[in-house]
Amino acid sequence: MRFRFCWDVDCPDWLLAEITTLSKLHDVVTKLAKDAKLDEQGAKAVVAAVRWVLESAAGAGVTANVLDSELQQLGLPKEHATAITKVYTEHQEALQAHLKNASLKVRGGTTWSCEVVGVDIGDGDLSPVVKLNLHNESPSVREGEEQEGGTETVTSIAMTPDQLQAMIHELTEARQLMEGLH
Repeated sequence: MRFRFCWDVDCPDWLLAEITTLSKLHDVVTKLAKDAKLDEQGAKAVVAAVRWVLESAAGAGVTANVLDSELQQLGLPKEHATAITKVYTEHQEALQAHLKNASLKVRGGTTWSCEVVGVDIGDGDLSPVVKLNLHNESPSVREGEEQEGGTETVTSIAMTPDQLQAMIHELTEARQLMEGLH
């Protein structure tokens, strides 16, 4: 089942697993942890789940009514869904502003490289795979000042030509949607 607060995809399995834990929550995290007999890891998981729900809902731009309904569809009791939705309603604008300011920002120099490589698919046959590499040079930072000798991180993504075409199509649609927001 797809949920709008999950960007119109299925709810992640880890969140589904935490819905039962979220159902046990009451007033404050420490009291909640004690009342629900959660260890420290369980309390952290619950906080992470609530944070993820709030950030995802704000990022996806869902209404409070949609969020409330979808949390209940996942099995969260109405009173808990209402409590989360109330916090969401009160902080939605600030969350969206924070997400907008924090998204798609990379420090240092960033470059892309691309190569087509052959992957052995058995019987000596090679299948073409597109390998995209994001090279991000992060400067060393000490007490707020950039220093010489930063480090480079390379993130690689390998995909078939069909997957690349699908990604290009989806990114084009995303760009059009973003341009429509201005």
